[in-house]
Amino acid sequence: MLKIELKYQGKNLATYETENEQISIGRNAKNDVRIDNPAVSSSHAAIKKVMNTYFIEDLGSTNGTFVNEKKINKYELLDGDEVIIGKHSLGFHYSDSVNPSQADFDKTVVLDTRKQKELLDKNR
Repeated sequence: MLKIELKYQGKNLATYETENEQISIGRNAKNDVRIDNPAVSSSHAAIKKVMNTYFIEDLGSTNGTFVNEKKINKYELLDGDEVIIGKHSLGFHYSDSVNPSQADFDKTVVLDTRKQKELLDKNR
């Protein structure tokens, strides 16, 4: 789950927790994360979930989108990243809970099949 903390001058204005595939950010009231400030474009940025990774993309905003003080067009969000939009900051945090089916995603599965053993024996 993704947790987004909207802040202005260090003060927490709102906290959003979501598993949505797409999150819109901007000044327009139709956005999932609304930032009511004239320095923020109506449709400023979007967050998209691809598999278990979130990406933020600037949507051609007037004042740009910054992640960890660097201007971005598209960026893979990592736990703890800070996004600046206008005069506001958004903190991004991934939930501590891990989906058991994804827990060993980075580990290599050892094949234990007859065919695999034959291939290994053949190439020794």
